[in-house]
Amino acid sequence: MKRAVALLFGLLITLSSSFAEPIRLVGSDLVADALGPELKAFAAANELPLTVDLRGSRLGMETLTAGGADLGLVVLGAEDAPPGPEFANSVVGYLTTVVVVPASVPLTQIQFGQLAGIFGASEVTNLKRWSELGVTGSWGVRGITAVAVSRRGGLAVDLFRYQVLKTPDLKPTVVQFDDVARATGRISGEEGGIALLPSPPEEGGPLKVLLVAKGERDVAYGPTAENLHTGDYPLRIPVRLVFRKSEAKRLNFLIRHLLADETAPALLKAGVVPLPVQARNQLVFELENLR
Repeated sequence: MKRAVALLFGLLITLSSSFAEPIRLVGSDLVADALGPELKAFAAANELPLTVDLRGSRLGMETLTAGGADLGLVVLGAEDAPPGPEFANSVVGYLTTVVVVPASVPLTQIQFGQLAGIFGASEVTNLKRWSELGVTGSWGVRGITAVAVSRRGGLAVDLFRYQVLKTPDLKPTVVQFDDVARATGRISGEEGGIALLPSPPEEGGPLKVLLVAKGERDVAYGPTAENLHTGDYPLRIPVRLVFRKSEAKRLNFLIRHLLADETAPALLKAGVVPLPVQARNQLVFELENLR
């Protein structure tokens, strides 16, 4: 009897220590400033042992595949090897490039060829005035000031360069800023302009988001969660949640939080548009039933 009690006690200690094992989260440095503090606060409030190391997607994947991490929140490029079959690899949101102009410009949509003519250094067309986009009235005679948030402010400009331009070279006249506030401030003035941003400005303000189409005959769409998830809005790159399938049960509590409504504001602040609610709920169900 004593031996049985001792074995049971030992088993409980083992289980307790396994639950207390820290969860090691790695991933993209793009989400570190906004999501890192939110995750640490969540872990503290729920007594969840969690370490957060968001220093880059490639480094994160190397650490994860080597067994030095449990969960990765990463952005994988076309040149990056996909995770092996032992890993769950699910899209949890999207980084995007949003095209913004002053609200007073009589323009609602734009297509890739026009954007290339405004921003690209090696394009066939070279668009300099609003009238060349079909804009009439006082705006039509004005020159177009092209503005972008630089690499230091996220992936928006590189996403645009490699998806829209024939060669990834911007015109030397494109004005680049390291943050959204300065970029939007530049085109909010009387001169106006058109900007490439990682996220849309506040609704009802001095700026508006243009719908984007790939070609002249294609339907133009806005960067909503639904349009990004279906691929209708073309300027996007997925943010992925990667972990070993065998660890799904242990990681479930944290994964559910990453996909919860309460975490969406932190993701948006980081420039990540979360999945639509229905898609998030479906993903939670699928991940909870991993074998």
